[in-house]
Amino acid sequence: MVNKNAYYLDFTAEKLLAGKELLKSMPMFFNRVYFCKKYTNALWNGESDAHFSNIALLASEDDMNRLRGIIKNNFLYLSNWDSINNTTKGDFGFSFIAGNIKYIIMTYDEIEDGYIIKSYNVDNGACTTTNLKVDKSFFLDSSINANGEFVRTCAFNIEDIDESNSTSFIAEKKIEPEMAIYDNKGYALSTAHYLLAFMILVLVLTWVVYVFMKISNLT
Repeated sequence: MVNKNAYYLDFTAEKLLAGKELLKSMPMFFNRVYFCKKYTNALWNGESDAHFSNIALLASEDDMNRLRGIIKNNFLYLSNWDSINNTTKGDFGFSFIAGNIKYIIMTYDEIEDGYIIKSYNVDNGACTTTNLKVDKSFFLDSSINANGEFVRTCAFNIEDIDESNSTSFIAEKKIEPEMAIYDNKGYALSTAHYLLAFMILVLVLTWVVYVFMKISNLT
């Protein structure tokens, strides 16, 4: 049996399409994400000779918390693979594993001359901001494919990220508030001592009373 957290490093269009069907089982998620352009041929024609190592998706930054909630509700969420758990400098998306395929969710935000894309590399912790100057009327596409299926794609690939259009930094773990552990063992020990002393005192008083009564009876 394959571990549910194991994922393919290389897979064909057949598994890509199976991954798409898995996302369709979460319609509130599927209807808010755009597949990167390298998957377009397989998504549109149902076949391709290409090989893939992940399924990269683009989603509006405004939808990210909702998408996280859907993934959490389906028990697919990996907290260590979420950028917001590793940096305080913004939302750079997250990754998860489903059906032994690694999914990468990047964020987009519309600007005057294009889009700002943010991505998080779970392998090296790089948070990357990409400034794309594009024709916005063609960047995001929602169309019907050859099978009559509604598919959303975008004119972007992770491979489009380079030094000419992007800046990166390595995420550092958030500093968690310092915590102390309350230890009541000392108090419990003191209480035990008090109880023991009280019991000894009662025994002594009982013995004194007994001796006093004994003496009284003799006299």
